[in-house]
Amino acid sequence: LRGTADEMKPAPFLMTAGSRHAALTRPDPTGFAQERIVGGYAPVPHSIRYIVSLQTTSRQHFCGGFLINRFWVITAAHCNIGKMVVVAGDYSLSIYEGTEQEVFPHFLVTHPEYNSTTNNSDIMLIKLRAPIDLNNYVSIVLLPRQDASIAEGEMCRVSGWGYTSPTGGQIPATLRTVTLPIVSAEKCNSTESFNGRITDRMLCAGYNIGGKDACQGDSGGPLVCNGRAYGVVSWGRGCADAEFPGVYTAVSKFRRWIDNTIFSYYSRCKKN
Repeated sequence: LRGTADEMKPAPFLMTAGSRHAALTRPDPTGFAQERIVGGYAPVPHSIRYIVSLQTTSRQHFCGGFLINRFWVITAAHCNIGKMVVVAGDYSLSIYEGTEQEVFPHFLVTHPEYNSTTNNSDIMLIKLRAPIDLNNYVSIVLLPRQDASIAEGEMCRVSGWGYTSPTGGQIPATLRTVTLPIVSAEKCNSTESFNGRITDRMLCAGYNIGGKDACQGDSGGPLVCNGRAYGVVSWGRGCADAEFPGVYTAVSKFRRWIDNTIFSYYSRCKKN
């Protein structure tokens, strides 16, 4: 099915559980749904240390994110549900490992040009109340410079705790990851694919034959290429569909905004 403009709107989902995080409900499975790891594998525990889990105050995972320094996290703007907890150092959502660090946000900064209908500028900064300790389980990820490009075919890694099957079902007990090639904007915007919906603030990654992708629950997580987070998991058509790669917010288009937002916060602090 080709999604309408309304169907393209992503929406965070909640994993509902008896214990810590067990099962989940899936939003609009028919159209352009909120993004989403299908066709991947479980990495070595704590080998992907920059990713964080965004959870409700009742500790239900709903989105991913990634640390760019001890006080700041990047995620998708559509992951803004208001009150939340940022959990770093997690690997398995179903058990307590002793490596987790839970921090409440101080405030959220959604990009002022975020459009929930077109999904353009789907990026948000989270300022943490307290600094995250960087250790063997938690690290930061570097960002690309402003307007840096990534070549078609470049292999990148996306990770998250979202669905492992296009049809939903049970969420994975542990973090999952998959490597995907960058798809050109021309191919992603072709009539066989997203037919003009991809803006210059978006990035596509995936295989023509499908089978590997992010999926519901991975929203806000990082697409890492050459050691830098070039993308934020944003939206797509289903999960791992042929001819429809995953769509990511292009971080390099927002590097100046990210730096200015952080700088202006600390400038205000000094004045006060």
